[in-house]
Amino acid sequence: MMRKRTWIAAAATVSALITISASATATATAAEDDAFAQPAMAAPQGERDAQRTMSEWSVTHATASASGLIRSAEGKSAIAGELRNAGPGCHSLVIQPMIGVFPGPITKVATSCGSETVPVYREYAGTPLVKICRDSAAPFTDCGPAQQLPAGSNPPPHGYVYEAAWLATQNMSYCKSEGEKGISEGRWTAYVCREEYRGGADLPLLHQVLYVKK
Repeated sequence: MMRKRTWIAAAATVSALITISASATATATAAEDDAFAQPAMAAPQGERDAQRTMSEWSVTHATASASGLIRSAEGKSAIAGELRNAGPGCHSLVIQPMIGVFPGPITKVATSCGSETVPVYREYAGTPLVKICRDSAAPFTDCGPAQQLPAGSNPPPHGYVYEAAWLATQNMSYCKSEGEKGISEGRWTAYVCREEYRGGADLPLLHQVLYVKK
């Protein structure tokens, strides 16, 4: 009889412990659910816009470094920042368009000689590479690691529309002559000529592009 009472008491104790444990687990689970259910505090509109329109770029080589922001606003993409040099000689920040999976011709953006800091600003289209190379002029053969920029756009100038494009030559003379011709014939009131890579992602080629204001 004593043994039976002992088993009954033990069973009651275990049952009570299970009830307490289940209650605590349910309480903890409910607390976790409440925590996950709480809405995240939204960043101010200005900060959200800044996050959406800017990211960072940074490249180095030898004693030179360059960094800044990638801006994307009003349909344009550009890098803005500084090129710094902490040693002798000259270093240049250069940009290379991507022609398919291959880097295209190099264009110099800025040069820093000696211990100087120079501002950097360059609009771009596509997904070009930026890097720092030794020296101030081509050929740029001694270069550091490149960073590929996110896709950028290159819309027409404000108030202008696309008119025509031709494969680029050494200068913009043909595009300019066509622009002047259109003004003299009364087809438009102003024009802009600029160089752009066109022809698709596989093999874009450098073109002279004519934009006009009608």
